[in-house]
Amino acid sequence: MPKNRPVWCLPVLLALVCTRWNDRTAQSQEEDIRLRRPIRLLLVDDGKTLLVAHRDSGTISAVDTERLHTVREAKFGRRLADMTATHDGSKIAVVNEDTGEFVLLARQGLELRELSRVPVGTSPVSVRLSADGQWAVVASLWPRRLAFVDMAAVAKMADAKAVSHLDLPFAPRRLLFVNNSKLLVADSFGGKLAVVDVPGKKVDSLRDLPAHNIRGLALARDRKTVILAHQFMFATGRPNPGQIQSGDLISNKLTFLLLDDLLRPGADIWRNGRSHDFGDIEQGAGDPGDVAQGPSGETIVSLSGTQELAIGWPEKATWQRLGVGRRPTDLAIDAKRQRAYIANTFDDSISVIDLDKRKVLSEVRLSPTPSLRAEERGEVLFHDARLSFEAWFSCHSCHTDGHANGLLNDNFTDGSFGTPKRVLSLLGVNDTAPWAWGGQMAKLETQVHSSITSTMQGKTPKEEQVRDIVAYLQTLKPAPAQGTARGTLDKAAFERGRKVFEQQSCAACHAPPTYSTPKTYDVGIHSAGATHFNPPSLRGLSQGGPYFHDGRAQTLAEIFTRYQHRLTEPLGEKELADLLEFLRGL
Repeated sequence: MPKNRPVWCLPVLLALVCTRWNDRTAQSQEEDIRLRRPIRLLLVDDGKTLLVAHRDSGTISAVDTERLHTVREAKFGRRLADMTATHDGSKIAVVNEDTGEFVLLARQGLELRELSRVPVGTSPVSVRLSADGQWAVVASLWPRRLAFVDMAAVAKMADAKAVSHLDLPFAPRRLLFVNNSKLLVADSFGGKLAVVDVPGKKVDSLRDLPAHNIRGLALARDRKTVILAHQFMFATGRPNPGQIQSGDLISNKLTFLLLDDLLRPGADIWRNGRSHDFGDIEQGAGDPGDVAQGPSGETIVSLSGTQELAIGWPEKATWQRLGVGRRPTDLAIDAKRQRAYIANTFDDSISVIDLDKRKVLSEVRLSPTPSLRAEERGEVLFHDARLSFEAWFSCHSCHTDGHANGLLNDNFTDGSFGTPKRVLSLLGVNDTAPWAWGGQMAKLETQVHSSITSTMQGKTPKEEQVRDIVAYLQTLKPAPAQGTARGTLDKAAFERGRKVFEQQSCAACHAPPTYSTPKTYDVGIHSAGATHFNPPSLRGLSQGGPYFHDGRAQTLAEIFTRYQHRLTEPLGEKELADLLEFLRGL
């Protein structure tokens, strides 16, 4: 008999079993109370099951639409950004934003089983499958590119041959297949819309729309019309109640474009197109989100900033609004049962709507309600249009996802009107004091308070609300350089460009590591009495544009070629190329 072998008595064994069971129970309870943050809905099994993809938990829930409760949940990533399905619902595709992966799942009833996991690049934010199941297309935000996933190659586990890429001139988000070969791609921040030939992996045409913050993109039921839900900012609009109510500062819109016009390069898309404004006096409609058409042709829009669902006929300007949960985003329409399902992202819930009777039937809770941390409460407030005058827009309306929409806005921050200024990104804002173009805000709390009461014309916020928003802003990291995100940065040229940057004394105003300084400078651009400006951080510069406070430089190159910014003499061609590579790499 082996020596020193422990002899376990029954009480000790029971104690160990109980301890391990208690550990598992505690872990299970911890999993139950975490935030889900639902961001995408899919109806399968002829509407009997609703699949819900969750941003923060990385899980997919299955909701029984008869009994209206969650029957299954499984984890497939750390931070899911989107989900789609094949025509028959037998395969589900998700993208994991944290790991940059496309994940293909097989579905049988309520069971989801992973088939393959393919790297597609940094920050994938959306995915769609062609109707024939041949292609999956993934939009990657910071690389500004599409990944084309060959589903046949994925099935054969031929990962090396499965993915190819197409670079875009803007950061993509919303995707819409309009047939097996053509895909519409909407700008995440600004107003660009691309028509992409998927088999050819090329851009057929690129349109600039008077829009930003495009969060709804859908085909009408006739499949002849494309519907967009978005916002539009007027550079000369003044932040006062009258102009806010009339939509002359930020308007919330639905735009209808004829598909045939979009698919014909060079066609006038406005010949048959039309736009409708959302909102009325005392009833703003901040941040329209997902859009769809109901079984009777009515238009259905999630009003993400006002916690409402709008149902109506835009051409008649007749709308009925139903109160739902915090930040309603994605929609799923069950035409057969006259139902709409709405993902309330910040409430971890699904609202169920009876479209025939125009009422809320139920709310499906996806998790217990945990106590929110300050930064989580701040994220909710940042996206809440009700902080503004009559709920016309939110912080997110100008600073989409914390970034910028590339547009100009005239406000009180410089003490005058007549100087529209470029909306600055808030990514990395925590360590770039002071704030505002004039550098007059020494504390971030002061800037937030001023934005709510002055630019947004909202009621005076509570101190806790200001602190929470600041806590959220402090979590926002600078945008990655486009070349780094794509993996195309020329490191040798980057280092040569760093030397040009130093030789030209650029660091006097844009000092590393934040590539900013706290002072204001006369940069030779004077308008309406404004002469001195605080230099914005150059981190993530390749994800911005246009440039200068008034957006007069359309490209980075123009800063030095057309405007000779802070140069004593023109740069040589090679010097300029190296400097631009350095700036794009920050």
